[in-house]
Amino acid sequence: MPTVLELLVLFIAGVQSGTRQAVYHGIPFDTALVVVTSPTLAIDLETGGAIRIVGGASKVLRVRVSEPGRLCTDCTVAVTHSGTSVQVRTRRGASNRGQANLQLEIEVPVQCNVELSSSGGSVEIEGIDGTLSGTTQSGELSLRRISGTVELQTRRGDITLRESYVRGILRTLEGRVLFEDVGGRVEGESAKGRVIKRRVERTSSRR
Repeated sequence: MPTVLELLVLFIAGVQSGTRQAVYHGIPFDTALVVVTSPTLAIDLETGGAIRIVGGASKVLRVRVSEPGRLCTDCTVAVTHSGTSVQVRTRRGASNRGQANLQLEIEVPVQCNVELSSSGGSVEIEGIDGTLSGTTQSGELSLRRISGTVELQTRRGDITLRESYVRGILRTLEGRVLFEDVGGRVEGESAKGRVIKRRVERTSSRR
């Protein structure tokens, strides 16, 4: 038979492993986590949805999910926290064919990396110093007061970058790209739209 110490070790290991497993909750949903100074936020939206991410001075990461229209009755959300990473995932039941209109509001520390994967929906990010990467299948990308590195794409939608100093690339397959009051080494690409630059200062490469 296992000793009391062995049972205690197994119990602690079970609790630690359980904290990493995704537990899905109904919507509306609201939670807050204390995180490290420079966390990585991974967002995986099977349902799609409008996202607004705002950086602030607090070390608390808060996630709020709502759906005003209540169109997706079995849409669920899970937030998992492991080490420096926080993952936000949404999913819907296999039998649900109705339209989802989820709205996600996420508050993060200023120094935060964001990895995005969404089946569609507008994305608004403000006040972040970090690496922003990922894709949404459709919807507008709106970035303001960003510093660091960007590599974001929307397949259908406009892209706007304002009051930022970044390097990297922003792409849309169908839509307009607007840079306004921007510095750094950042490129904008649109397969079927205009790239407009207003008060853009491009720095020379140091290599």
